[in-house]
Amino acid sequence: MNESILNHLFLPHYLPSSVDDDYFLQNNHQYEHMILEYMKEYFNQLESTKETSELPIFSALINCVKHWSILQNPQTCTEANLQSTIMKLTPGNFLPFYFHAQNAAILIEIEKKNVHRPLVSSWQVLLPTQEITSSLVPHFSCFPVTTYRLNDRSQLSSLAHCELLVDFMRNTIEYSKSYKASRQVNETRNLPESYYVCQWWIQQFEGIKIKSKSNRSIQFKKKHRDQIRWNGALLPFRRSGLWMTIKVVFHIILTKRLGSIGIIIYKLLITHFLTYCLSETRSEISIDVLIHCIRKIVRRLNKIEILLSSIDANDLNEWVQLTKHQIQMKINKILPKPNWQKSIRIYEKSKYSVLMNNFDLNNSNIYQHLFQELKSSLKTQKLRETSQYFSPVTNYNDRYPLNSDDCIPSIKKFTGKFNYTIGIALTRIEIWVESRLNQWINRPAVSHSEKNRFETLLHLFEDYLSEAISHYYAIKDPIGYSRFILTSLTIIRSMNQKLCNDPRFERLKLHSIEIPNLMDLFKCLVLPNRDDMKRAHSLYCYFSEFSQKPYPDILTNINCDDAFGVYFASHSSTMKESLQKIRDQAELDKQKKIQEVKQAKGIYTCLMDSIKYLSCKCTYEYNGYGSYYITCGKCRIQKEACDIKVNIFECPIPSDHVGALAVIFELQMPIEIRIYRDIIWQFINRPKPNLNHRMYEWLSVPPHASKLGPFYTGPKNNKVKLLSSTKSVT
Repeated sequence: MNESILNHLFLPHYLPSSVDDDYFLQNNHQYEHMILEYMKEYFNQLESTKETSELPIFSALINCVKHWSILQNPQTCTEANLQSTIMKLTPGNFLPFYFHAQNAAILIEIEKKNVHRPLVSSWQVLLPTQEITSSLVPHFSCFPVTTYRLNDRSQLSSLAHCELLVDFMRNTIEYSKSYKASRQVNETRNLPESYYVCQWWIQQFEGIKIKSKSNRSIQFKKKHRDQIRWNGALLPFRRSGLWMTIKVVFHIILTKRLGSIGIIIYKLLITHFLTYCLSETRSEISIDVLIHCIRKIVRRLNKIEILLSSIDANDLNEWVQLTKHQIQMKINKILPKPNWQKSIRIYEKSKYSVLMNNFDLNNSNIYQHLFQELKSSLKTQKLRETSQYFSPVTNYNDRYPLNSDDCIPSIKKFTGKFNYTIGIALTRIEIWVESRLNQWINRPAVSHSEKNRFETLLHLFEDYLSEAISHYYAIKDPIGYSRFILTSLTIIRSMNQKLCNDPRFERLKLHSIEIPNLMDLFKCLVLPNRDDMKRAHSLYCYFSEFSQKPYPDILTNINCDDAFGVYFASHSSTMKESLQKIRDQAELDKQKKIQEVKQAKGIYTCLMDSIKYLSCKCTYEYNGYGSYYITCGKCRIQKEACDIKVNIFECPIPSDHVGALAVIFELQMPIEIRIYRDIIWQFINRPKPNLNHRMYEWLSVPPHASKLGPFYTGPKNNKVKLLSSTKSVT
């Protein structure tokens, strides 16, 4: 239960994957009302303080929660209790109701100056599943909603009306519809329709009128910080609608009674309640969840400080300052001490010491065991002897350490191990690229055997490119596709910066980055917030600067004098040495070919000279069944001479020096440049980076495959290949 309350109040990582895994929501939301029980206990504690008891607004909230908690409990929600509660409402009282079976809520208010004509309002609580996506677009609902004044209070307390509300509580009237196999079916995994509470219920009252807007009424918006988790279960996990309703009701009451200062009181009250819940459950949660919750509370406090600077709290200032102080004191009390891991380190050190002291290297029996038997022996004998020294240590769940500079995310791990949807997995990748990529790519090398981080980044980019295009195209999400563009450009920029800072590739600072229509593409991005706009502007400035560099990019004009590959190869002793070997071998092959031609000519001359004075004696002979042609000796020798062939010699590299340097660079370019170029190529040619071409791959056709293949140092699956429009004649 404690874990469930934190799930709905704080939305930590690794939420349940279905309603069956959440204590509050399982069994048709049987225990969801416990959130109100927490709130009631909180108010009971709050009521005992002098500063709170002297403020009349809190008595209204306390009475509201007491009545509400009884009726929200499925066990005590009866027609009699509801009728009795409505009849007992006094002037200034509020009575809310949340119907999860209808995805709606209502609020009844008894005004002091109009006791017999109460106010009622209703609204949809949660948004449909299709509106809650992994995109960055925030979803808001506006409050207060339209309020209606009843003609007679007795309409609320009638038995028929109470029976209707109880039925609303227990039974869903209608679900949204969908079509499957040409049949209309109820979409039970989605939310129920709220129409019957939000509209039909209001229309049933006789003589109802819309209440004129009050000058004191303050409009506000509530953000739907919802989460949907579903992994093959019948119903997905969603954040509690009751918690959303509680916040809306408190916000309405406080702003209606206190005006603009009510906003601060509301935010401070909710923050105080969150702190109370965290302090009550902190002994049963892990450190990472505790830190997550504390951070959320601190962020709320910072926002409250900003609001306080612009609004005068007047008579409530003493309560505001006291509550802030109480929150800060509780946070300091439950915040883990900096040395909370010290006991774990001491235990690990003692375990190692005890193990080594009991390990006898002179025991000859050890050497007689196979490796697996040795492990078993050590486990059953030595560890048994040392187990008495061990003290229990709290086990913490493994988390995916995205904040580590050594860690790189994986879509397969997100969707497999952590059961994320593809949308959430893509969002996690995008967040990592934005916040951690630069630290990761520039971190010091752990060892010489460490895998080239550009190769690792290439695998990440290819997986992300494939999934992002497929997902964002499929759901037609312009915001998601805009994030894909920004993420891809961020990766390209980070790689370019890394290469430019490498002394080997410093020349890249003078080479342009040519991505067709890139500057126009920035104008089409859908950016929902200021941070994305800043990020897009930063990328725009960077690529705009590199579009004006004096030398060509690495994908076009690769065989010109100013090409990066030509420059790099001309300054690389290894490449020049390889080029010389290819030329030397080509010269040997050329001389052999010349000798082969001379030999063929000699044989041809000899054969033709041998028949120079002979005449053709080819004849037809008959054997009784037909005729057949008999070739004479001269014609046979002549045909043999004419069939002599010598394959044409083809030099595997261009004859001009610049072209030869370009080819050797293509064969032996550094892996960082090859991967950087492959990523740009795939981004340019999205959504289908593997284009069909009508060119000839020199490393796949003879004789170049055998001549150039031994000098090729790149991977087999690179995207940009050594091509030529000229077909080999051999």
